[in-house]
Amino acid sequence: MAKWMTRALGGAAALAGLLAGGVATAGAEPLERGHYSFQESDTFTVTDCGAPITIDYAAEFSGLFMLKEGRAGDPTPYVFDNYSVVETYTNVANGKTFTLTHQGLYKDLQIELVEGTVYRFTAIETGRPVSGVAPDGTKINLDRGRIRYTFFVDTLGDTDLSNDVFLGEEAPDVAGPHPVFVGDADFCDLVDALR
Repeated sequence: MAKWMTRALGGAAALAGLLAGGVATAGAEPLERGHYSFQESDTFTVTDCGAPITIDYAAEFSGLFMLKEGRAGDPTPYVFDNYSVVETYTNVANGKTFTLTHQGLYKDLQIELVEGTVYRFTAIETGRPVSGVAPDGTKINLDRGRIRYTFFVDTLGDTDLSNDVFLGEEAPDVAGPHPVFVGDADFCDLVDALR
């Protein structure tokens, strides 16, 4: 799944919580604005990186999500997500832990009508989307800089993000090192550090 989709899905979850809470809007204020936080955890065994290893996984997500009013009378809203995620991978057998942190800002910059209810979105993600701390305390800077996304969505003519239809994307424009994003980082290296 493309990174922008992950951000949009996280934002959509936050938006659903805001809508349930009945957040009021006025004038130039965002349509929706709120802080979010949630956790996930799992235990799994990795078998495709050498000898099997069982890992306890935990993740804490938090951030500020805003949905801003469309421009020039267009109903298509702009998404803003200032996010933070801390993931921990712990080897159950020896207690070694590898921590990944994700900190960044996802923001729709421009939304252009292509035709009907189909729009071309230009968005950026900036910050340190992925950095880590190895079990020995070594800090590892993985992804940092800026990614510019361009993608096409049929909004079906409304502001409801949950019914948008993703139609495709152009190759992202990447500035700065992003080995995780471009696929040069190997998950097995993380697993090997836990042995």
